[in-house]
Amino acid sequence: MILFRKRKKREQEQAAKIAELENQILTIKNEMSPAEEKFMKDFMVGGWVGGGVSVNGDSAMKCSAVFACVRLLSGAIASAPVKIYRRGEKRARVEVENHPFKRMLGLKPNDNITASTFWKTLAGNKVLHGNGFAVIVRSTSGRPIALYPIRPARVTVYQAWELNLHLKLNVDKNRLYYSVTWDDGTINIIDQDDMIHVPNIGWDGKQGLSTIRAGAQAIGLAISSEESASKLFEHGMLNNLALTYPAKLNQEAQERLRKHLADRHGGSANHYNPLILTEGGDVKTMNMNPDDAQLIESRNFSVIDIARFFGVPPVMIGENEKTSSFGGGVEQMARWFVMFTLNDHFTDIEQELEVKLFRNSDCFAEFDETELTRGDTKTITEYNKAAIGSMQQPGWLTKNEIRSNIGMGPIEGGDELFTPDPSTQQPAKGGANDAQK
Repeated sequence: MILFRKRKKREQEQAAKIAELENQILTIKNEMSPAEEKFMKDFMVGGWVGGGVSVNGDSAMKCSAVFACVRLLSGAIASAPVKIYRRGEKRARVEVENHPFKRMLGLKPNDNITASTFWKTLAGNKVLHGNGFAVIVRSTSGRPIALYPIRPARVTVYQAWELNLHLKLNVDKNRLYYSVTWDDGTINIIDQDDMIHVPNIGWDGKQGLSTIRAGAQAIGLAISSEESASKLFEHGMLNNLALTYPAKLNQEAQERLRKHLADRHGGSANHYNPLILTEGGDVKTMNMNPDDAQLIESRNFSVIDIARFFGVPPVMIGENEKTSSFGGGVEQMARWFVMFTLNDHFTDIEQELEVKLFRNSDCFAEFDETELTRGDTKTITEYNKAAIGSMQQPGWLTKNEIRSNIGMGPIEGGDELFTPDPSTQQPAKGGANDAQK
């Protein structure tokens, strides 16, 4: 009973300190000038100017190249199964089928969404906004029981010294605390141990650099190009026509003619309406002007530039003009995408999960990327034949392991690893037999 009272008292003191900190944060926000508040809001949501337009999360996702990159990256990460392993001897690892986190990471992280939605949200926020956040809900014993993704715009990251928490809570001055603003306007301060935080590339160890901010110029140019192209096609058949008359038209006649043409022939729906001219009028067709040609070229360049920011091969988001810059073509490019882009994101998430969820444990989680790198049937067959071994070479996978990899059940006697009979081995060149000769 005494221990319970002491624990209750500590919890009350901690809650009082947290409430004081939340009030302090509200005071800081209230003391901001309108310009400072707007700057901070723009910074959090990625509101930057590029190509003469405002670039934020919503406007960026309306750009087809950005949407395709985010969809591809988040979808690929979500489609890789999460498996839990236990470290064994001699760097071996064994998959743990009945681990309590298996369902949370692989199927249902919380009561509201599936694991696929969770990983898409976390990865999408990381690659687009620069930070993926998820609150860890723990049981009374401290075991993680649920994960809830949080919009980056609702999270502010502080180090303990920035709010004097290193003195109030007697913690390391660089320890991270997360101020989360919920939908109802309330604010909670969450310790770093209870927040999954997967940052993009960054400079201070606190937050990652938003791709929207880094690529604001390229994304803004793409949005501006789309708007200009929309205006180009909006006028339908009037884009490349010039009308001439033998006599000069007064201002009123010109305005009436422009209005008639816009009403009758403007827009793609009226593109094929016949053009009728009176008063000796003549029509001439003009070739595409240099500005329009430059517009199309800039749109193609924007797609490639945006793909470069996200680390995505352009062909994988529909840019087919240049499908390959190295041997192997598209298939090899897909493998490079997994090796040099997805593995970077996988490593970030895996290490964060190990530190935050598997504390003081010999278990860890990994994304199984074999589904993403699986080749054609011939390549798989050749790999499996080598893996199972032969009379000349030992195997490194059993028959049942190979069957499990392709979704088939085990067979009797399939758990033995093949080892060749030494009597069937060919003597090495330069060995004892050669010496006797």
